[in-house]
Parts: sequence; structure tokens; C-alpha cells
Amino acid sequence: MATARSAPDSSPLGTPPAEQSAHVGPFTRTHIDLAAARAGGIARGGVREGELCFLGSLHELVAIGLYRPALVALVSGAGAPARPPMDRAYLLKILDEEVGRQFGHPLRPVVELVLNAIDATPEHPARVDVRVREGVVTVTDDGIGMDLRTILSRLLVPFATDKRAGVDLGRFGVGFFSVIGLGLPDPTSLSIEVETGDGTSGWSLSVLADGPEPSSLVCAIRKLTPRAGTRVQVRSSLIEAEPLRAYLRDALHFFPKERAIVNLDSAPLNDGRYLAGGSHFTDALSPEDPSRVARFYVGGRALVTGICAATYHAGVKVEGCLAIPELALIDFPSAVELTEGRDALKPCRNFRATAASFYRRLVDLARAPGTSRKAADRLAEVAAQISALMLQSAAWNEVAPELARALLGPDRYLVGPERREPLIGFLGSNVESRLFVPESFWAEREWQGFIPGERELLARELEIDHAESLSSLARRRPDLPGIVELARRSERPEAVPVALARGRKNAPGPLPCLGTRHALLVREDAPAVARRVGWSEQYALRVAFDRATGMREPDLERELIVSEPIGVTGTA
Repeated sequence: MATARSAPDSSPLGTPPAEQSAHVGPFTRTHIDLAAARAGGIARGGVREGELCFLGSLHELVAIGLYRPALVALVSGAGAPARPPMDRAYLLKILDEEVGRQFGHPLRPVVELVLNAIDATPEHPARVDVRVREGVVTVTDDGIGMDLRTILSRLLVPFATDKRAGVDLGRFGVGFFSVIGLGLPDPTSLSIEVETGDGTSGWSLSVLADGPEPSSLVCAIRKLTPRAGTRVQVRSSLIEAEPLRAYLRDALHFFPKERAIVNLDSAPLNDGRYLAGGSHFTDALSPEDPSRVARFYVGGRALVTGICAATYHAGVKVEGCLAIPELALIDFPSAVELTEGRDALKPCRNFRATAASFYRRLVDLARAPGTSRKAADRLAEVAAQISALMLQSAAWNEVAPELARALLGPDRYLVGPERREPLIGFLGSNVESRLFVPESFWAEREWQGFIPGERELLARELEIDHAESLSSLARRRPDLPGIVELARRSERPEAVPVALARGRKNAPGPLPCLGTRHALLVREDAPAVARRVGWSEQYALRVAFDRATGMREPDLERELIVSEPIGVTGTA
């Protein structure tokens, strides 16, 4: 808030010039000289219907709202208020910060107008009408409007709000100033008209600008016939009709229709028409607290371009995620806080509770009759991607073990995509059904530590000797011609750590060698190791060894094409 720094001025804010007295008609650029309004200006109480209550710079009107004696004088009709004793430079600095501070999306201020309209309607569902045409957007509600005191002390005071935490949706007094910021880059095309009333009074608030700074804003308040509800119309050359319609559909299509029906050009936005199929869930995280209701949508598809996997806050889109192909919508309850950025979620207890609830809904889907193994594996992939990309890994540690049991079942092992083929070739095709191979880096990262991996799989499938050098093993086991061949093939066999292994139950796969982090595993029970017969076994030995020791695939394939097979002494 601005603080009192300047010396008080006992004179009225200004004397209305003759051409700007009571009945001026519509407040447009053709009727009002903006420079004259800023320089002179009027402020007077006790006006009649159609008369001006205020005309002057917007920051002067904000100063009246901040200075209680001036506010009371104007609202009570006692006469023209004294000029508020405030530092105008400091006040303009505050307004400049508030007007210039941006949301994550430049059109978000229009959504704030819709949310404020919903908050103004106590009956549920509220009805809000939004009409868009080129250069103009109008938001209308039939809720509890504003009297003059509310306009001055709430609407026009930065940071002031009467919002109820966990109940109301509009952000703390930013709606009006953010809308000004939306059109201020092209000031000559900007105009804002607010018509409102509390049922016993009616008021019109108009704002124009002839420069890109808050000091250039001129405001007029005029008394109207009594009315209820609020209508806000914003005109600006920066408002493009179709992009704005697309953004409103994207931002509000998942808004709970029990709270409000939002109509865009007479058609409902949030009645579910933009989604097809899928599963929709609602969870009351706390039965006694209506502000802790979370909603989820998984599967199905969007029927309009732009709607994708996304997080929402109280039904308003916060952030989309194009990296997740499934349509996964997570609507956090209003009890979840927003960060200072106004449209970013802040991890907290309610945030984590919502995340945990979503994961458990995936468990319910996996346990539903008819869910295939492939579908459950896909749910495990999506759960981890959503954790990493949409939920900031919130509650993942506490829920992941339960998810692993429900989605993947017992005896599953996590391996990266690049290790799938070598492991199947080394251990045999029977191991393939026990591998969980994430499709994405994020899923592989999230599941590590919750699913046993390659080391545990090898320990279960094989008996593994202690590691030794390849040259030492070749001397110790001359009965294994494959080992002797590998020692001849290696440039420095004394520097290659090797461990002999044999299967506990299952027959080996076609590849006798497997590279690991600590040593090269060689299957003692593989035909290519136990004997040197046939091109296919020689080929398998050579390919497996070269891959396990890190030879690049193009080099390996070229060598196989242009070279004679090693040590072929017979036919297959």
C-alpha cells in the first residue's frame, strides 16, 4: 500500500469544467479530453442518476480508495473529498508493478474476469456469459454486484480482496489491473467498461489510456439506475477473437459444472462436450471440507485442438504437458495454494494428498475386470510420467510400492530399453515376460528403487563365479574353447574382467556374453562357449563379445560383412 508522504492538501480534487459537468453521455475518446481529465478532474458525492461522480487520473481514484476520509466523503455524498496526502510517485510505482506483472499466459486476465464473476454468484451453479468478437470481450454475471464503496475499496485497490481462502477462485485483487495490463501495450485502442450494481444502486466505471504507463490512465465513474450483477467489457486491438476462444476452451473446459456453467458465445464451455471417453473421478480428500475436492480424468481423447494432459487448479488450467500422449487431467482443489506467479501450483500437504489420490485411482483402473497386462503396464508408464512431469514427484515415494504391486505384479524387473535385447539374448526368451521396460526417461527415473532391476534379475537367474581376467580364465579353463577364442580375440585379455555364469533353471539364450558395469558375464553353459562348432555359434560368440565390450554397432556390422568368420572348422 502507498504510505502518506506528501503534505495534506485541503483543496478539493478539482473543479469540474463546464464542458465536463454532470451529463456527459458515454465515456469515449470523442467525448472526453484525456489530457484535460488528467490535469483537472472532478470528484464529488451526492450525484444523481447519469451524473459523473469522478473524472480524472486512475491513480488519483486509487488514492481516494486508500485514504479513508476521502473515501467516506465521496461515498456518503458529503461533497468533494480532500486530495489524499500520498506520495504519487510511490503510488504509481505500485500500480506499474501490478499492471505489468504477468501471468504465465498473456490471456489469463480474461480467465480472471470469469473467476471473479463466478465468485460474485453465491448460488450454485453460477451462470457466466462470455462473448468474444474481434477486438472485444464481454463477461457478464447476475451475481452480487458492487456499490461505490466496493468499487473504491476493493476493485481499485491493489492487493485488496474480500476473497475467501479455499472458497473463492479469483486471485487477490489482481483481476482489474491485469486486464488493464492486457491492453496497455496498445493504449489508444484500450477501453474498459464496468457496469455493476448491488440491487439498490448502479454504477459505471470506465477506463481509457493515451500512453503505455499507468500514469496515462484516465477513469470515470457515473451513477446508473439500480441494477444487480456485473458486466465487464474490454476493447483492445490486441484481442484476437479465435485465439481467445481457443484459450478459454483450453483453460476452462474442465471447470466443475456443479460450481458454474460458463457460456462462450451462448454455448457451454464446461459441460464435457470437448472430451470423449475416458474415466472421470471425484475425490473428497476431507469430507468436512468442501475446498478439498479433487477431480481426475484419464484416457479418452480431446475433441478440440490444444486440450492435452494438464494440471488444473479449482477447474482452471495451470500447465499443459504435451509429452504425455494420454489425456490425463488433474484438478487440484481450491485448498491448494498458488505460487507468487499466480498460475503455478505450490507443493503443500493438500498438493501431496491430491497426488496420492490420483495414483490410487490408477490402481482402481488396473484392478478393474478385463484390464490386460499390457494396459496395466501402460498405466505404470503413465503414472511415472505424470509424477515426473505434472506432479513434481509429490507423494510418489509413499504410493509407488503400492502402485508397483497393483500395476506390475510380483517378479517384475526394471530394465532400460537399451538393455532389453541383450538380456533376452543372454538369459533366454522366457525372461521377456518378467521385464518392465519404461518407454521414457522419466518413467525409468521414477521407478528406480521401487522395482528390482537387472542386478537382481541376474542374481535370480544365474550362478555367477567371482570375476577374474579373461587371460587368467582362459588358462584355468582350457576345456572351454569359447573362452580361449575370446582371449585370442581380445587385444588385452589381462585387462578384461570376466565372470563365468550358468543358468539356475533355464536354458541360455543365443548370446553367450553380456556386458555389465563390473564384469563381462560369459555363460559356461552356452553352446558357443562349451564347443566351437558351426557358423551360427561362432557368429553369436563374436557378436556378443564385441557388443559386451563396447564396440560400436556400425564398426561391428562392417567387420562382419568384410571379414572371414573366425575359427570356422566345420559346418553347422
